[in-house]
Amino acid sequence: MLNNENSSTTFNNFKDIPSLVYKIFIYLMTNESDECNNFWKVLNYPTDNALSQLNLTIEQKRALIWNGDSIENDYKLFNKPLISDSMIDANSMIQIRMYRHSLIPTTRLDATILLETDFYTNDKTAQIRDENGDLVERTDWLETSFLTLLNGKDLGLGYNFLQFNREINRSCQSVVNINNSKSFFGRSLLMCLQYSKAESGGVCG
Repeated sequence: MLNNENSSTTFNNFKDIPSLVYKIFIYLMTNESDECNNFWKVLNYPTDNALSQLNLTIEQKRALIWNGDSIENDYKLFNKPLISDSMIDANSMIQIRMYRHSLIPTTRLDATILLETDFYTNDKTAQIRDENGDLVERTDWLETSFLTLLNGKDLGLGYNFLQFNREINRSCQSVVNINNSKSFFGRSLLMCLQYSKAESGGVCG
């Protein structure tokens, strides 16, 4: 018998979807590639030479992931769209917020998850030197690094890869759409994941 008490028809089971963002956090925290280490440095260090700073340890990375604490200004990586009191200075305005934007059913067995990732920076910390020494915009660098790490990544959820692909959903895009008109701005990235986890029932005899 299904949870919805339907014993004859199979439907998609969405119970695992809230763990998607957590899976991404774990992947980013445990990935020791140069690209991922640089990603954490640009997220953590508010200077324009962030890439020349020391790599973060796993403990330091974990400390940047919001853990539900009501005081939020020491964290950089959040699994929710609204942050109440975390943007009190230029350093705390460098942050990433990641959450499910949409869940779109295709059939009773198939759906598309749209994941939104918002990249923020203070105007005064908006420029960094990239790997070639060029002056680039911080959220632009963070977003493209994030795509390098996660576009096509199998996260063990859904039946396909997390991807930046408008052939799957036309909402996939990146746009600069965040600012308070004076001190911070940011961009939103929408990626998609095809999801199906059938919950099976059977006709009772």
